[in-house]
Amino acid sequence: MADELYLRAPNEKRRPPPGMAAVIHLDEPGKDGYPLHHNLARLPAAPGLPGQTVSAFLLAALGVWAADKFLPRSATPDAWTRHITLNLPVSPDWLPLAPRLSRLLNFLTGDDWTLKLRQASLDLGLKGAWPHSWRPDGVMLFSGGLDSLVGALDYLEAGERLLLVSHYDFGQLASIQQTLAAALSRHYGPDRVHHLGLRVQFPQAPELSMRSRSLLYLALGLAGAACFGAATPLIIPENGWISLNPPLTANRLGSCSTRTTHPYFLEQLTGLWQEVGLVNPLVNPYKDLTKGEVVRRCRNRDLLGQLFGESVSCARPVVSRWQGRAAGACGYCYPCLMRRAALHTLGWDRGEDYGRDVWAEPETLAHRVRGRDLRALLLAAKSWEETPAEVEARLMVGSAPEAFTGRLAAARRVLDRGFGEIAGWFRDQGPEWVQRYGS
Repeated sequence: MADELYLRAPNEKRRPPPGMAAVIHLDEPGKDGYPLHHNLARLPAAPGLPGQTVSAFLLAALGVWAADKFLPRSATPDAWTRHITLNLPVSPDWLPLAPRLSRLLNFLTGDDWTLKLRQASLDLGLKGAWPHSWRPDGVMLFSGGLDSLVGALDYLEAGERLLLVSHYDFGQLASIQQTLAAALSRHYGPDRVHHLGLRVQFPQAPELSMRSRSLLYLALGLAGAACFGAATPLIIPENGWISLNPPLTANRLGSCSTRTTHPYFLEQLTGLWQEVGLVNPLVNPYKDLTKGEVVRRCRNRDLLGQLFGESVSCARPVVSRWQGRAAGACGYCYPCLMRRAALHTLGWDRGEDYGRDVWAEPETLAHRVRGRDLRALLLAAKSWEETPAEVEARLMVGSAPEAFTGRLAAARRVLDRGFGEIAGWFRDQGPEWVQRYGS
């Protein structure tokens, strides 16, 4: 049975139909339902820009993210797949695209989405004043992670001017993003880089898997880029390994491995944008690189060496808040492990930089939660060494049949180099009990 939710546009007079599991609004005082707290008014706006089409996509992404957070996966028969019907207000050009957008959401989150789109006038109150005389050459998503830090360094070293757009829903993450952006501004100057931290919170929501967060991030970035015209690119600095995100084990198939920047997802999303007339280029400069290659090729390695310790690539950065510790990485999630393997290629891996150093705690491997990703990574590395076809069979390339062979070959090259980095980290840093496990 589907759960049906309704997103109300700001100042919309239409009444939601009866029987909704939730009515969500953008924090309008006095409105019934669940508020999304935000500071979207900070987004820059120019006369006629970003426009109704972009506003509709941003509002849709907000609704999808809220629905994704509101409905717990644990309440479903398989503890994962939900049947979600979402009522969304959109501009007229989006109305025919509901089936295609639903299919894209199915791929991204692993749920069964039905979108009911209705035409509405959309005024999201975007009124941020651009405080500079210069215009950005590009808008970059800036998460506070290692890849986004390298991305900013590379583009700034190339002479580009950047608007860095961040999303946060709790203060620790905002602090990390602000610290890194401030360091970049000090080094390159405020006439080269501007940081825009955007808060969107839905505190009533229990679900933490958040497979749709990348859609919201992309929508925020698109709104920023569109304000400066159709030629302004939106840059997503994400290494090719994590974009492909090969399922490490057979129980991580489908969206159990996140698809936030998967090439198929970005390709299909770009197609939808073009269908409604949005032509801002969507660029991932690292789509063919491993994480280790991203950091090794950084154009300002000296500054990266000073700043990388301030970045956080953790899948669960809020854990430190729950445990009463300062903001930081857990040390045992998949992104933390991949980060350590990448930094090891530069000799920069330090176990003390994490909440837990997995190499210093032999009991981690057997722990039900803390050892889950380490066990999966060890098994996947062994599988790649002995039977790489087993790992390839789990990989979703997601291209047209005529392009499949080329896509698979490119993916295989990234995976081979990535597994080489992982194996090198295990070999050089892993204690004896890790060597036994992988033998």
